[in-house]
Amino acid sequence: MRLAAASDRIHEAGAEVVAISVDDEVRQAGMFERWPTPHVRYVSDPGGETYLQPLGLYDPEERDGIALPGMLVIAPDGSEAYRYQGRDFADRTTDDDVFAALDGLGLDAIDPPAGGPIGEVPEDLRGFFRPSDLGAYFRGNRYGAVAIGGRTDNKELRALAREHRVMADATLEAWRAVRSS
Repeated sequence: MRLAAASDRIHEAGAEVVAISVDDEVRQAGMFERWPTPHVRYVSDPGGETYLQPLGLYDPEERDGIALPGMLVIAPDGSEAYRYQGRDFADRTTDDDVFAALDGLGLDAIDPPAGGPIGEVPEDLRGFFRPSDLGAYFRGNRYGAVAIGGRTDNKELRALAREHRVMADATLEAWRAVRSS
């Protein structure tokens, strides 16, 4: 979501956003219908065998296998210029390190690529996370992190709770930007 909201900044740095999930093309088309992100390329990797498992971004234990949140900046030579791997489905990073890695590559700007999934949109979207739920979901994440951080004297746990709160704040800010555009 946050990188989709910053797609102009990413294209100026010579890059594009690719969202890889275990969802098939039909489910991706349904998500795109609900979450229009026109300059994000969607890639389907059922079972995670092609991309997610080799990248170490696959959790086989969660719901019969899901993608772990991750952000990779791949240099033109194929090496990783930046890597963030989430610990669980709710773990995200802030974008500052992503932009620093992109800027460090010194690439020329690109035109925004056509994004979206390939596939027909399913008629029944009831099983898809609704955009109207995103604000409440991340506000809940934010205040849960604040509460948990306040319950412990352990510095590591407090730092983890703060990191999660910052992530939730950044996601809410991006959501507001996407909705206003």
